Amino acid sequence: MSKAMTHPITRLASAWKPLPLAALAVVLTACASTPAAPTGPDQSKADDAAIRRTLAGIEQRINQGDPGFVDVFAKDAVIIAPGAPDVVGFDAIQALYTGMMKQLSMTVHFSTEEVAVAGDLAYERGTYTLKLTDKASGKVVQDVKNKHLHIFKRQPDGAWKTWRMMVSSAEPPAAEK
Repeated sequence: MSKAMTHPITRLASAWKPLPLAALAVVLTACASTPAAPTGPDQSKADDAAIRRTLAGIEQRINQGDPGFVDVFAKDAVIIAPGAPDVVGFDAIQALYTGMMKQLSMTVHFSTEEVAVAGDLAYERGTYTLKLTDKASGKVVQDVKNKHLHIFKRQPDGAWKTWRMMVSSAEPPAAEK
């Protein structure tokens, strides 16, 4: 895809192509409303399953065009993507996705490769595919595969929310394609 895109939301999406993952991510965390429980192998398995369910829920909500999926981000969340400034805080993340989803439809699929839990923090590592389609023209403006790393933080109510999200391309550099 050409870097000389003219549509402003396309330029934003291009700079942030990995992030709707996540968030889409995305992506990744909030809906697991398991109250804080004792630690141990059973709790670790329950937390792992909760994080995986959260990702599945996020994927479904994004694919249905629900901008409310951003409720999986903690109030102090940060999204880190290459070549773009960090998106800091829930309000900034919500504004980013709400604006994007007004003009673009998003189709995402997450593939989790690893989940690890340590107390009230956990990480999830994997890849995701993301297709962005302009709602007005029906033109696909981006179709990519990215890598992501989500750091989740257990909330006081026991829910897991995305606290930090980092994304990068899983595709070879243009010169190697």
